[in-house]
Amino acid sequence: VDMGGASGMAPPSNDNLYSPVQPQYPAQPEPTPPPQPPAPVEKPPIPEQHSAMVQVLENSVMDCKNATTNITHKRKLDEVTSKLEALKDKLRYDAVSDNVIAHLNHIAGAVNVRDYNTALHTHAAIAQTANFSEVGSYLPGIKVLLQVSGHIYPD
Repeated sequence: VDMGGASGMAPPSNDNLYSPVQPQYPAQPEPTPPPQPPAPVEKPPIPEQHSAMVQVLENSVMDCKNATTNITHKRKLDEVTSKLEALKDKLRYDAVSDNVIAHLNHIAGAVNVRDYNTALHTHAAIAQTANFSEVGSYLPGIKVLLQVSGHIYPD
């Protein structure tokens, strides 16, 4: 009997040619869930003697956001909000000198009556005299707030 080859072996059977065969893959590990974010850190309150100044600046940001439809102004004001958070953190931990605090209170007073030119002059005085490591995290944001406010509420 000829088995179909010189080796004397039978040709492979075609019985399973059309039957579905499930490929065998190594088991996939279960995806690990993303790590849980850390619980928010409870920050101490802003010292009472600084709360009015901070409130004036935050109210000015909100007033400007509500008064403008300019997308660039709104984006800049969002950045100002984060800079004010840096100021609040410095105030919470008593990391702002008395001289700078006096100037910031002067700025807040000027902002309260929408005298942005006086506020900008006071800002410049802080920028020229203060230690950058003390004011660098928030002073640029205050300048942007004063500039945007001056555009929205011109003299």
